[in-house]
Amino acid sequence: MKKAFENFIEKNAEKYRVEAFKGERMLSSWLTEDAQKEYMKELSGRSNFLREINWLTVAEPSGKTLFGALDGTTTGRQKDERHRSRLIHRDQYQTQEADSGVFIPWQLIDELTSLQENFEENYTALTESQFVLDMLQIGWNGESVAQNTQADDLSDVNIGWPAQLKQKKPEHIITQGKKAGRISLFAENADYKNLNELAAALRQKLPAHYQNRNDLVFFVGSELAAKEDAIYVNTIENQRPGDTAANSHYLANYYGGMPAVIPPCFPPKGAVVTTFRNLSIYTQRGSVYRAIYDDEDKVGVINSFRRNDAYVVEKVDLMTAIEPKNVVFSEK
Repeated sequence: MKKAFENFIEKNAEKYRVEAFKGERMLSSWLTEDAQKEYMKELSGRSNFLREINWLTVAEPSGKTLFGALDGTTTGRQKDERHRSRLIHRDQYQTQEADSGVFIPWQLIDELTSLQENFEENYTALTESQFVLDMLQIGWNGESVAQNTQADDLSDVNIGWPAQLKQKKPEHIITQGKKAGRISLFAENADYKNLNELAAALRQKLPAHYQNRNDLVFFVGSELAAKEDAIYVNTIENQRPGDTAANSHYLANYYGGMPAVIPPCFPPKGAVVTTFRNLSIYTQRGSVYRAIYDDEDKVGVINSFRRNDAYVVEKVDLMTAIEPKNVVFSEK
């Protein structure tokens, strides 16, 4: 075992306040609250999208959502009493187990240690970056919770944001245009001639008191942006060098009066209007288990990250979307 890897294990053991190199388990710990927050901060550093939304710790495996209780306006007048809006928790969250793990051959670790520099960054790029991508893949594409997951697209790990909108507010999803079961785009006779028309239609499906918010964002899929010949903006600030897979791409133009963003792992033909802060991931406090252990039979190391997560749309009224599976490109 090379010294760089030993130093990496000892550094993390000190951070998690546990003993390193106990048998085959080089590192093994249920994270304390402080250690969990620190690890979540580290992972968030690998994705500008994850930093824009809410990733929070919650005390219980299930409960009431945190930010969606106040729905609507707060100001008015009553003749015989004070005007008051009420905080009403309409929605509940339910965490589900998520178990991320990757096997890394010792030969590859030897190669990384022989590079002499940036071992920790190179090693964690093999694992933590994919942990983050998996979380976002579930957020945008998750549809169900299976006891034994099988879907390559992770759609059966947990219920993501668009699927929750479909369950709780199906009228906020555009599923068809002039023809049943299809949404045509990018032609004079299409349902929406361009992304500007599509974004405006999604914005207008929001309740009136949400339509003029300045924090609305038009999330759009890469295939739709390419068909529009959209121009990308190069935003490199606050990004790790070479760590761009989990970052959003920003488009130069506004659509429907909103900034346009291609989030990581977003459906290529998808489109959503909401705010960054309307999307949340809740991770149960005390549910995070980190382990790095040797597998002598397979001649390598397993790096694992287990936790209980819930994906939450804080206010379902503040989100609209199209059904990506129904999108077709019309002939011009």
